[in-house]
Amino acid sequence: MLFIAVSLTYSCKSTKSTSTGNSTVEKSIEKKLQQTWILENLNGKVLTQKDFSTFPTISIASSTFSGSTGCNAIKGNLLSKDAGLLQFLNITSETKKCDAKKEAEFLQLLRTTSGYSIENNKLFLTNQFGLTMSFKKG
Repeated sequence: MLFIAVSLTYSCKSTKSTSTGNSTVEKSIEKKLQQTWILENLNGKVLTQKDFSTFPTISIASSTFSGSTGCNAIKGNLLSKDAGLLQFLNITSETKKCDAKKEAEFLQLLRTTSGYSIENNKLFLTNQFGLTMSFKKG
């Protein structure tokens, strides 16, 4: 698991450095996405207090994000090449011992996110396999 996380970190850094000078493929994150979101649904299951001591959140800015796994603070960078496409890169997390049973699953799904949509004030994140998480406005 640690090897995968380190590999993803280095692969993300190497792809990020391939943008050339003034012409870059990165776009600013959509304004309607730039706010705080509270996790409601993880892998098709509605969250309960048994899953997390407090529900995870993500606060999205123009090229970065921060938040909480329900126990540990997280932060990282965002990449959006086109509308509806989104990646969470260089994710770092505190390492406090927690009772959040689904914390690792939440972090892994953030790392594999490739797309999003917003409907009825809800944020839906997807990866290559489909819908992974949904959030409500914070």
